[in-house]
Amino acid sequence: MKVTKTKFKGLLIIETDLYGDHRGWFTETYTKNKFVDNGIDVDFVQDNQSYSAQKGTLRGIHFQTKPKAQTKMIRCTRGAIIDTVVDLRKGSDTYKQWFSIELSAENKKQLFIPKGFGHAFLTITDDVEVQYKVDEYYSKENDRSIKFNDPEIGIDWGMEDPILSEKDLTAPLLKDSDANFSIKVLVTGVNGQLGYDVVKRLNGLGIEASGVGRNEFDIADKEQTQDYILKSKPDVVVHCAAYTAVDKAEDEREKCYRINVEGTKNIAEACKQIDAQMVYISTDYVFDGQGVEPQSENKSTNPVNYYGYSKEQGEQIVRNLLEKHFIVRTSWVYGKNGSNFVKTMLRLAQMKDEISVVNDQIGVPTYTKDLAVLICDMIQTTKYGTYHGVNEGYCSWYEFALAIFEEAGVNIKVNSIPSSDYPTKARRPLNSRLSKENLAKNDFDRLPQWKDALGRYLKEIQ
Repeated sequence: MKVTKTKFKGLLIIETDLYGDHRGWFTETYTKNKFVDNGIDVDFVQDNQSYSAQKGTLRGIHFQTKPKAQTKMIRCTRGAIIDTVVDLRKGSDTYKQWFSIELSAENKKQLFIPKGFGHAFLTITDDVEVQYKVDEYYSKENDRSIKFNDPEIGIDWGMEDPILSEKDLTAPLLKDSDANFSIKVLVTGVNGQLGYDVVKRLNGLGIEASGVGRNEFDIADKEQTQDYILKSKPDVVVHCAAYTAVDKAEDEREKCYRINVEGTKNIAEACKQIDAQMVYISTDYVFDGQGVEPQSENKSTNPVNYYGYSKEQGEQIVRNLLEKHFIVRTSWVYGKNGSNFVKTMLRLAQMKDEISVVNDQIGVPTYTKDLAVLICDMIQTTKYGTYHGVNEGYCSWYEFALAIFEEAGVNIKVNSIPSSDYPTKARRPLNSRLSKENLAKNDFDRLPQWKDALGRYLKEIQ
């Protein structure tokens, strides 16, 4: 059998081998083990057959809502149809888009339609028979239709007045429908700052999100990771989990490598098996911090500490294993869920009258709530590649501290010192300015100014 993928994830064109002689022909329209070998592991429970007497008969757009949603496999055994589907999965990069194919008794093609699609067909000959398999029984309570000429979908049927049932003629528009489909997104590191905000953003968009932490599985354990991801079968994995103790990493190199490199590889390999997108969260620390110009997305990496090295290795693994990937480098992140520089400054201000902060490391404070918006926009596209996801503008840690205290109305003396006066176990890059060229090239919105983000964050945590 021949299986052809479409740009719609899970939507497949199937052609089975045909054996013929002077008597006629024979083909296996469905052979479970061959389908499983091609990644189609579905238990069909019902076969349906329809007959349409006249050319120009349109049936659809039909679907069943969850939990009675149906996977379908369609074929035309007499005459010919234009079979059409529309993606109803929120968050899909093909959401609200449609696909059509001619199915006929002559070409013997079949269309495999996963859950989350609306289905319709238009007869282009008289005397048409259509047969299809489904993996869920008919449910009157879950049976739904969408208007065939919904302008939001814009299907080109090639005719003005098809023959319709009363049900299809009076079907609602998609905007008035209770279609409840979504892609599935798995977010690692849900207990961290960014993972927490990504799940919150996805939930707000109506996209099915599952956040996981160490309690669900250990990413450094290949078997645990693959078992969990292969069972849950997400469409996208947003990989926020990481070892982020920059100074400790110099002494705990094995632990850092196991989590940031081997853990990333385990997730990427699982994504490859199920054809899932992956978002890998990286860092400004993959650069050496030389110069004063913003670091380009395409600039060669040269980390100056072990944490940066481990994240660089993770980037390479994702690029090498997966075509469908986003690498998002960020810097100086802070969010509601977890510890960060902002919270540390506010805590110190309660304990001291005077603090010292380095003034020669320049970067971009990044609010995880803003970064989550960008990530959730990205996964709804196929604009794969490497991006820098940071708020607009630049500052030093010293300037960041001043802005925190000013915005919070805290009176404390802040001394400006060079990095040489504040030695750390791990060396930090001095220039963490990041270019956002790739965001502009691919029409993604840039994040708000960092001072604007800081003001919103302080209001959130007060």
